[in-house]
Amino acid sequence: MKYAVGVALAVLASLGCAQGPPRCSGMRVRRNAATLSAQEWGAIADVLRRMHDDGWTTRFGASHNRLFSRVHGNTCFFPFHRRYVLEFENIARQYDPNFVVPYWDATESFRAPASDPMLSPAALGTNGRGADNCLADGIQGNMQMSYPNQHCMRRIFNGGGGSINPWYAPEIISSYIQSDTSLAKFREDIEYSIHGAVHLGLGGEMNTGYAAHDFSFMVHHANLDRLWWEWQNAHGTFLMYDGTGSNGPASLSDAIPEDSAVPFGGSSVESVMVLGYGNVCYTYDSGPGAPNSYPSGGGGSGSSAASGSADVANRALESEGIQNSLSGDAISRFFPGLSGVSLRRRREAARPCTRSEPIPFPPTLTPEWISMHGYDPVRVVEAHRNACELVELLNNSTYVSPY
Repeated sequence: MKYAVGVALAVLASLGCAQGPPRCSGMRVRRNAATLSAQEWGAIADVLRRMHDDGWTTRFGASHNRLFSRVHGNTCFFPFHRRYVLEFENIARQYDPNFVVPYWDATESFRAPASDPMLSPAALGTNGRGADNCLADGIQGNMQMSYPNQHCMRRIFNGGGGSINPWYAPEIISSYIQSDTSLAKFREDIEYSIHGAVHLGLGGEMNTGYAAHDFSFMVHHANLDRLWWEWQNAHGTFLMYDGTGSNGPASLSDAIPEDSAVPFGGSSVESVMVLGYGNVCYTYDSGPGAPNSYPSGGGGSGSSAASGSADVANRALESEGIQNSLSGDAISRFFPGLSGVSLRRRREAARPCTRSEPIPFPPTLTPEWISMHGYDPVRVVEAHRNACELVELLNNSTYVSPY
């Protein structure tokens, strides 16, 4: 009898898997924006101009603004933005079949963000100029907007004097990926950290509900999507969707909020949970590919050395350095994926003789940003305090950041 029940359960499980979205017949790869050539940036600029002339810049900005309160501050944040950037990519591919949204790993320049090559005239553009802070260079230079009023696309760096306040170090994001065991907690940590830091750092258009005007929004959220994918694989849980959704308790059957300006056709949350299945036919150059079969709830790679950085060459150094520098209790708390893993290989001789600069403490979200998103200020303060505690721990240890 037990054998029969077991067989029946196995059959039901296989049927459940079979009922998932079909595996993509072809996959496109989202690349690190830092690897794009001048020619590839030129191709992106051409597509953005043509889309803008046809009204798509306004539609994406306006739709995000109208949906703002429903897709921030709750677990819907991740599936909505995955679907939103995918829709942008699909529309852009109608103008250029080779178009793929790259991702911007902002942690690569966390110490001095304004010096990031992405914020150059050859890429996303520099700080705004003149009394109206017009973005006058880059792939959207001098682009004129009509929503919510007539204006030149704006960029206002938040550090003063053309600088940007430091962003979140890769090690902080790595800690979130490894230590957060629920999507609700991971969403909270990401929204309160690198998500807000980049938006506020660039300012201007990116500090509004219609931030999607700026292509920086797309490449930034592609990176946050990449981090979610890293988290999904690290914990072996592709279909976890807990906490509160856009309309109450989160459920995989929830419809992703959509706006008539950029409709999603009634897409459900579950339809975007697994890369490589259904219409989510892309993956990232720095992380795991699509699973071999549609998961029934688990089955991720369980990568123990999960990192927030896209710098594959330095991931091993990060993990090794943390293991060699922190106590077992600290590793268990902040980097549990490294607990008991055989990564310890003493390489003091290969390390530089001088210490690198200390990791800068991450910025806080502004009261205006917290209010705009409806965040709980107490939770924001707690998350920032925990990030600062980790930075202090790393700086006071023998750890040398490879970034």
